[in-house]
Amino acid sequence: MQLFDQSISMKLSADIAWLPLVQSVVENGAPVHGLDSRKTTMLTLAVEEILLHLAKTAPGSRICFSLDSGGWYVRIDFSFKADPSELWAMNIVAETDANTRDGMDHLGLLLASRAVDGFTIRLKGDTVHLAMRKDRDYPIIKPETATAIQSKGALTIARNPEPELIKAACVKTLGLYAPDKIPRAFFTPGKVADMVAKKDLYIALALDQTDALAGIICWRTPSEQSIGFSGPYNFTTGGQVPDILIKHLINTAARTRAMGLFSELATTSLPTQNFESLGQLIQTDDKKSPQDVWYRHLREDMGASVWAHPAYVEFLEDIYRRQVLMRDIKVTDGQGETLPERSVFSARLRPDIGEATLVPMVTGADAADCVAQHIKMLYKEKFNTIFIRLDLAYGWQAAIGGAIMNNGFVPRLVLPYGGKSDILVFQHV
Repeated sequence: MQLFDQSISMKLSADIAWLPLVQSVVENGAPVHGLDSRKTTMLTLAVEEILLHLAKTAPGSRICFSLDSGGWYVRIDFSFKADPSELWAMNIVAETDANTRDGMDHLGLLLASRAVDGFTIRLKGDTVHLAMRKDRDYPIIKPETATAIQSKGALTIARNPEPELIKAACVKTLGLYAPDKIPRAFFTPGKVADMVAKKDLYIALALDQTDALAGIICWRTPSEQSIGFSGPYNFTTGGQVPDILIKHLINTAARTRAMGLFSELATTSLPTQNFESLGQLIQTDDKKSPQDVWYRHLREDMGASVWAHPAYVEFLEDIYRRQVLMRDIKVTDGQGETLPERSVFSARLRPDIGEATLVPMVTGADAADCVAQHIKMLYKEKFNTIFIRLDLAYGWQAAIGGAIMNNGFVPRLVLPYGGKSDILVFQHV
């Protein structure tokens, strides 16, 4: 069966007259891509509110709109020219006062951000690109304790494993490892199978001679220059499985354009002789162990330029010296230039382990206050482990480092080429 582009796109003006058309596109298009009626209604609500907001705050402006499928989710893309700080109400900490004009104008954005499963904002010149994602519904698996097996015969890597085998590996992982060592997607094995089919996630499964599951490792590509992996997860009582899985991963990664390979959720089974330590992400819950982060160069590092705020330049210099990475550090700091009035952060939340990761989408004049509000709210909601990630390829992201550190965050480690350039990871202490 030949696959073809089934996305829907249109160009329109920011006018409520177009609302019925946009509603119809989402209501009829999202179910074609597997979204159930309840989630389709929520996605329709989000799209309505974005269009209504733009009709109020940027009337008549040109909007590019599209709906597309990611296999395990439906994605809506908007691009338009407007003040990006107007999107501040999409922060998870945002509150609006319905009794004020400003509150009413932004109430829709608050509703839109709560109706979707994730969003990103990207600025390109004076154009704002807003992407919203609504995930398909998948059954959530409750972990049940499993027992490691005694493998029989030679171990092999399964080639193009069928979805049932992938799902079984997820269930086995949940039964043998703690939740904070497992990707959240594993709790919905059907979703993992679809993510693998769409190449949003890659896996390798180890089988013994009887085709019994012996282990799994998974990885993703956050950028063309890096690969982040989780595992290896060993289902046997022996020690050969981690070696065969890591060897397969390294050989596979070496055939890509990636500069490096780093661990996102490394287990104690990882053969660390093949890697160098980047440091630890400290878990603030006493029941959790610190998360070690490991890295392996895949090819010669020719060097790169990164941006940095003066508050953490010394930290970067020390890191790059120890990791023997050639970096030209360009210092950035506020020089009185005009900034957007309000900031916007995206948040990746894991309520099951009390962990939150924030990434700046728009950095405004209120950056310090915005960070402080996020901290207060996240701790109140029992998120006791809070990270912020900055891509040092972008001066506007690097410049927010001072506001971050003034709010009690400390730099923990650097992921070489973890994004467009190096990713600096902060943790709140």
